[in-house]
Amino acid sequence: MLVAMKAHARKKPASGFRDMRTLWRILTIALLAACLTFGVIGISMYGWPSIPSSPRPSEGRIYPLNNHAHYTYMNRSEYLLRESMQWGFILAAIALGAIQHFVDPFDEKKKPRPLRPPPPW
Repeated sequence: MLVAMKAHARKKPASGFRDMRTLWRILTIALLAACLTFGVIGISMYGWPSIPSSPRPSEGRIYPLNNHAHYTYMNRSEYLLRESMQWGFILAAIALGAIQHFVDPFDEKKKPRPLRPPPPW
């Protein structure tokens, strides 16, 4: 019985650490994919051909979008999409940065940097 307890005690900590590391890696990859998706959709809105360059209140296109001093006008759903993409990108980037800084799921901090100064510095 004592041998069985020792064997069980040895297996448990390593497995739990590995599972948490895997969870953080999956979460990091998902947040990176979310950042890329939010960014691509948010940036692509400036090139949508269906957004007119003059306001059309009858269609609900009253929300301006500044495209390098050339204003185009969006409707409410396009405006809300743009706002949600901006805030989604910001929040996902902050969460991704916090995970990378505090958890470091891919052990990036332990890898040597190519331009590291000599040890006395």
